[in-house]
Parts: sequence; structure tokens; C-alpha cells
Amino acid sequence: MLKTWLLVAVAIATLSRTANGIPITATNINTSSEYDLQILRYAKSAEIHNLMDESVDPCDNFYAFACGTWNRINPANSFETITTGFFETIQKALNRKIADVLADDEEGEAYTDIDKKVKNFYESCMNLSALKAIYQDKLKSIVAEFGSMPALEGDDWQEEEFDWLQVIAQIAYKYEISIILGYDIMADFADNSMNRIYVGQTELPLESRSMYLEERNAIYRHQYRENIATNLRTFLGIEPPVARQVAQEILDFEIGLARGLVDEKQGLQLDELTILTTIDELQEKYYPALDIKRLIRISLGTLPTDEIYEVIEEYQANLVELLQTTPKRNVANYIFYTLLENFMLKIPKNKAELKNKCIANTKKYFAKNLDNMVYRIYNTNDTEKGVEFMWREIQKTFETMLLSDRMNWIKRETRNYAVEKLYAMRIEINSYEKTNFSDEFGQLIVNKHDFVENLKSAMMLSAKNSRKKLHQPPAPLDAGELLSFTPANILIENRIKVPVSVLQPFYVWSDTYPNALKYGTLGSLISHELIHGFDDTGRNFDKFGNSRNWWDDKSTEAFKHRTNCFVNQYRNYMYHGHLLPEMASQSENIADNSGVRLAYAAYLRWYENAMRSRHNMISETLPRLPYNGKQLFFISYAQIWCSDIHPAMRNLQTSTDNHVPGKFRVIGPLSNFPEFSKEFNCPLGSNMNPASKCIIY
Repeated sequence: MLKTWLLVAVAIATLSRTANGIPITATNINTSSEYDLQILRYAKSAEIHNLMDESVDPCDNFYAFACGTWNRINPANSFETITTGFFETIQKALNRKIADVLADDEEGEAYTDIDKKVKNFYESCMNLSALKAIYQDKLKSIVAEFGSMPALEGDDWQEEEFDWLQVIAQIAYKYEISIILGYDIMADFADNSMNRIYVGQTELPLESRSMYLEERNAIYRHQYRENIATNLRTFLGIEPPVARQVAQEILDFEIGLARGLVDEKQGLQLDELTILTTIDELQEKYYPALDIKRLIRISLGTLPTDEIYEVIEEYQANLVELLQTTPKRNVANYIFYTLLENFMLKIPKNKAELKNKCIANTKKYFAKNLDNMVYRIYNTNDTEKGVEFMWREIQKTFETMLLSDRMNWIKRETRNYAVEKLYAMRIEINSYEKTNFSDEFGQLIVNKHDFVENLKSAMMLSAKNSRKKLHQPPAPLDAGELLSFTPANILIENRIKVPVSVLQPFYVWSDTYPNALKYGTLGSLISHELIHGFDDTGRNFDKFGNSRNWWDDKSTEAFKHRTNCFVNQYRNYMYHGHLLPEMASQSENIADNSGVRLAYAAYLRWYENAMRSRHNMISETLPRLPYNGKQLFFISYAQIWCSDIHPAMRNLQTSTDNHVPGKFRVIGPLSNFPEFSKEFNCPLGSNMNPASKCIIY
């Protein structure tokens, strides 16, 4: 419910994870062979060059210059491939490694008992067709655990026996599925030494308020309704006319729920979204429409006495009104359909598609395990050492920036504390080396044959482990699959996490690559995450990861003034005939702009030291590319944002994502950066070197 708000600082959108890429495949490279290393350099040079359109003036449109052939080589032209980009490419590579690990029949020391359970879970998914004859009955038996579904019972459904709150609470207790009104147990954002309960809105499938309410997004709602109707027919055997009617009622109810959602583009802070209160006070506030005490008692199996957070009271107020006007029958269908959707998996026609679906489903419940398994088998210590060195250089560089005269708009006392926060910040590779998987999954019971039962088992164990957190100190934030996909700054931990996927050999990292390339790619991503600790959201968290205002008033006003520059800049960008939506929160744009500046400054720090020590700077170029190291930095930075998206998904992208499309993640930051214009000789007044520029750090 709140995890993605606390995990504010993610590098990329997570709209889709399927893509066509052009990675270097170097499984047989001998890194001690000079010949093989030279082959790697030629391969990386060819990869970079193939994406470029050098007929474009880099001072006119650097994205088109650096990424001009991406859409032709990597088109997002089907609903199996709705987005393509760098992160999708490395996810495909990671998935290939995961598939190899999961399909490995070896029973030796390479795999732990927990690994074998994960492999059994995956195998049961691959054996899904064995359940085809009894799939409907299995799903109906899950409904029977909590009552009955009107769409299945017809006129026999007993409305007077239906208690919506009891049903959602029982589902939450058994399967940790939040429906209509839910809870999370995690660190108190104001004092992360303790866990608290957060009660309030649940996440909805279409994610944002605008997706449910704006006319321009009606096409997505229509497709969503059709998917619901198809699922009702396919998985529950409901007749088409009834399925269509029930699907419409489910969507209507969800639209009603969405009226209580907050628009994340408003940039509200956590202390504006939550209220610290007591269960008694919440009970008095909403009873009898919402029996909060009963909800928590059933969901947790106990009634805590500690203070809790109410999340977005507007959502609860809207829910009270919605329930008064919605027939119980519709509410019941909504609850049971939402429950069953977690167990629905269509059996694809071919094995390759089934494998992809089964990897995705295994990731959903065991992302940490899979990352750890891949890390243990494919890890290279040299990469980790290189990342750690780069991190220290980026930290030192940002300290220098903070204490420079250019930052005099921030009071010295505030800058001094910023430096303290900077050096309290840690970077961590998501290898889960120190995770005790036996503690977490030792009680898990899975088999190779029954995927539905395995899903139930995984969910029940997750619910049990979640309830334990109520009486335990906070553990690191577990965002599972998201942390496997993208670097992130966990604000309440003051910690940057880098996924194993990004560190796969030869994508952004090899000892033989120019440092320009490494700083332009991974260095920029790490710098982006560092800046999130000091953006319009992160600056409200102190060095311990607690929500606290440590900025003086004068510096805060100056920060807001500079932020408005980004608001005005980005809202004037045109994307396929439409202006980008205006966003009050500029956290991602601040991190993009300041992150590339920081990474470049860190690269120059290395570059100047290398020049002084007479380092062979030929290695800072690539064969057959007529660009120096500084120019390669900017080209490699731009190419991590090369992307394409299916035309039908463009409104979805701008409606649900706080990140601007990739094109503007290149044009926006680089047009604000004089050092870029200097390296590409862009005249003042050109598109990539406007007279007016936005800058914070």
C-alpha cells in the first residue's frame, strides 16, 4: 500500500518488462586475453554506433542523435512487447539466466533446500496444463473459503449473509491480499526504529486516479473491463452476458474507489498523506460505516494498542459514501474477483510463452531468492569493487559540489548537514548474501505439480511472516520484484540499492570499457539515486532515514524557486502531439538533471587524476567511434534512455509514471548543462543550449 511511496526514488518506470535488445553476448570471453578484450571493445563500439543517427545535429536533438535507430532495431510493436529500452534488455538477459538456474536439474551443493523449493514452484507453473480440467473447481473452492460469489450463485446468493468487512479481513489474514481497505506493517517513517501499522487505501490495478477518471484514458478502462469479462468466462465458466454485466459493475465500483485516490503528481509528502492516530480514534471517526477495530482484529489476529497511521483519510471518507450507494451484490463480486485474480494464469499456446509467464510468477513471490541464486552463480567480484570505488568518488564529488561557492544559495549550516547525510548514505548490491532464507521460507510447502496450491502456500506464509513484523524491529524494506528491476534510494533507510541485473557483465561494465561509458551509465544511475536523497521529497528525510525538516527556511524558499524552473521547463515539452502533464513533484527531473551533472563531475575527477598520473587515455575512446571520452560519457548517458513504447500505451505512460519519457530524460538535463554544450560545440540559443537553464545541484 505505502511501499512505493516510501520507495519514492526509483530510476525508471515499471510499465512493462518485455523487450527486444541487442546485447553483447560474451559467455566465452577470456578476460585475461588481450585479443578477447579488444573484441569486447569493438563489440561495444558497434553497439553504440548502431543506435546512433549521426545525420542529426547533436545540438538540435541529442536524443535523436544518440538513439535515432532504436525504434527501428527495437520496436515496441505488439502487446507482447509494449515497451523497449535498456532496462528491459537487461531484464531479458537476467531472465535467461534465471531460466537456466530454474531448469537446472543438478542436485549438488550449488542449490540450497530453499532454492529447491523455488525451483519446484517454477516447475509446478510449467506443469500448469495438468490442472486444466480442475482449474475452475480449484478457484471456486477458494471462494468457498470465505463465502459465496453472486456471479456464481445467481439468484441463490444470500445477501443478508454477506459481511464485506469480515470477508476482506479474513482474506488479508490468510493470503495477505488487500482489497478495498488494507494495511501494511513497516517502519515508522518519522522514527524508523519501530514498526507501525498503516491503514488505508489499497493499490488499484490501473494505478492512478487519472486512469480511472479522465476521458483520454477511457480506452484503457474499456480494455480492462474486457479482460475482466474474459477472465470471468475463462476461469469461472460464467456465461458471456452475465460476465459482461459483472465486469462493468466491477469496473464501476473500482472507479468509485479511485475517486478517493490522491494524484501522485501533486507531490504530497508522507506527513501530508498520513495521520498518526489510535485505533480507538479511527473507530470513533468511521463507525458504524467502517468497523476499523474489527478489520484490524481479524486481519492481524490481535488488536494492538500502539498508535497507527491512517493513510489518505479522503480515501476512507469516499469509501463510506461509495458503500452506501453500491449494492452488496456488486461489492461481493468485486471482492471475490480481486481475490481470484491472484490465482488466475492463462495457459499459453507455446512453451516459450509459458516459460516467460512462469518466470514472472516465480519472481512475484521469490524475487530475492532468484537474484541471490543468479548472483551466487554469475557474480564477479571485480564489478563490485569497481562499483564501490565509483560510489566513493561520487560521494567525494558531491561533497565538493555542496561546499562550493555555487551552492551559496543554501545556508552553510544546511549544507554541512547535507554532507553528514551524504556520508551516512550507503550503497548496497541486492545480492541478499546475508539474508537468512531458511528463516523466511523454511516452513514453505511446495510441490512440482499443483501451481494453485503452491500459490496458496506462498501467500499464506507471506501473511504469517508479515504479521510477525508487528512485534519485531524494522527489517530492510522488502519491495521484492521492483528492487530486482531498477536502482532505488530507500529514503527511510538512507540507502541506495543496485539490482544484480544492472551488474551483469558487458552491458554497462567491463574492465576494458572506457570509464566514460561506466560513469555515463551506472555512474549516472547511482548519482540519480544519490540526488533523490536531496530532492523535493528526499530532503525531508534526515541522515538516519527519518522524516524531519532539516532545511532552514531561506534555503527552502530558494529550493522551491529553483524547482519551479523545472515545472515550467518540462510542462512545455510536446509528446506525440500532447503537452506533458504538469507535475508539482519534480523529484525525478531533479534527480535526472543533477545526477548527470554529478556523474560527469565524478568522471572529470577521475579523468584529471588519470591525466596527472600519465594514464593511457587511448583507452578512453572506442575503436571506430570518432568521439573523445567526454563525448562518449554523454552518448552513453543518452543511450540508457533510448526507448520505444507501443502507441496505444503512450497515454498510460504519462498518466501513471512520475518519470518523463526517455526522450526528455536526455534533452531536458543535457540542455541545462553547459559542459555538454561545450563538448559538442552547441551555440548559445540552439535547442540543446538555450539561454535560460534550470539547475539545483
